[in-house]
Amino acid sequence: MVFVFSESRSKTMLSNFFKLCARAIFVFYIALQFAHADAKYMTEWTNPDGTKSKAPATFYSLKEIKAQSTPKLLSWECGMQEHVKWVNWEIDFESNVLRSWWQNHSSGDYKPSTVDKILSAKDGSITVQNYLRDGEMIDEDKVVIWELYYQPDPAPTSNLYSIWNGKKTHFKYCKNTTSYDVPQTASLLTWECGSSEYLQWINWELDFETNELRSKWLNKDTDNEQAQVARINSKSDRAIFVQDYLQGQKKWNPESWEFNFQSDELYTIFQGNKYYYGACKNTTPVKTASLATQVDRQIGHYAEDKRNRLVGSYSNGGASFEGYWVQDESGQECNSVVDGSRYYGRVFFKTTSPGEIEGRWGYCDAAPIYAWNGKQVSMSKDVSKVLSSKQQRIKIQKSLNFFGFKAGSPDGVFGKKTRSAVGDLQACWSSVDPSGGTLPRSTEYGVLTPEQSQFLMDSYDKAKQEYSKANCFYFQTLL
Repeated sequence: MVFVFSESRSKTMLSNFFKLCARAIFVFYIALQFAHADAKYMTEWTNPDGTKSKAPATFYSLKEIKAQSTPKLLSWECGMQEHVKWVNWEIDFESNVLRSWWQNHSSGDYKPSTVDKILSAKDGSITVQNYLRDGEMIDEDKVVIWELYYQPDPAPTSNLYSIWNGKKTHFKYCKNTTSYDVPQTASLLTWECGSSEYLQWINWELDFETNELRSKWLNKDTDNEQAQVARINSKSDRAIFVQDYLQGQKKWNPESWEFNFQSDELYTIFQGNKYYYGACKNTTPVKTASLATQVDRQIGHYAEDKRNRLVGSYSNGGASFEGYWVQDESGQECNSVVDGSRYYGRVFFKTTSPGEIEGRWGYCDAAPIYAWNGKQVSMSKDVSKVLSSKQQRIKIQKSLNFFGFKAGSPDGVFGKKTRSAVGDLQACWSSVDPSGGTLPRSTEYGVLTPEQSQFLMDSYDKAKQEYSKANCFYFQTLL
């Protein structure tokens, strides 16, 4: 039978064929993206008793190629020391200034404030020059260049010190109030509030771009609308501290106050008194309502057990993660539930350089204080480089399968399945013997060392004499 096609039909078939090829290429390209989405790290963390644990971890989206940048705003609240009752520090790299305010032992309610220009900065210290004190310019003959030293690591507590005219002053008991890896708010937030105790209405405009809080209002005892501009001295996720500009005196009011916008029930705190405003409507333009949305989801697992999950959200373009580690069991039960379990703790990771991560973890909702670091491991190297013959490679695959680590058909070819099985075996050994005292240590995820290869084959020869198959628990019996 002979088929005759018209020219138009031939073109149609060719067109459909090319479309099919394009779809196949597209599907392959998407699959390729997902195939390389996982970033595997050999992680090491410090247990509460000071011992180390080591095991592979997978992060589904953590970008190993982008280093964590220093937050633009670092802040600390420090307790009593020789010269002051307390002092607060704020390094603003965006505005290139250091702000500080404090209370002396003998000053009563007076709280001085200064703004210093940052002349230079390096990791852990800045060199600054006096600029403003209590909103007033400092006389040229009194300007001093000095240094502030701090801990760049986001530990919950820090010790800071300054060097002023060659003299070192320590500031202890400093609480790190820096907002690490939190979603950034819009550059402009607005509200319209109704009647309250003293006001007919008040409108607020919080402008992070100009660093101002602008307000307009109408008092209940007048028909004259009033307006005010306050400058932002410091900010947290849902509150700012501001100073008014005194038009009559042409200077900034030394008394700062707090504007809290945790919810639509806005309030301010001035001289210890809290003032609420009427029903407030958030009128922030939709397009600028949020530059980032925090979504809690499972982003990975560790120790090659998907029940040991990491739940949270990314920031800094995917180079940082903050959330919780969650297990079905752990050394401490919590009062609350996270991802269906009472065994969890806070954790954060940040990419410090290509292929390296640093993190902290803790129990339940306490501040994460234990180290949890890692280094990305290569998956491209062939495990067979440590083996001398095909017979040995086949025996390695049989051994992996025997112990429940699925390496596929024992054909002597070490492909993706075998490398994955080796990684699962290494995770097993790391969890059973974290110190590496009995089971051989891993040097590269997915790649067996000669010592590991020999140990695995010897274990296989011994175990098969007693069992038809075994699992990770078998290695526990060897300790």
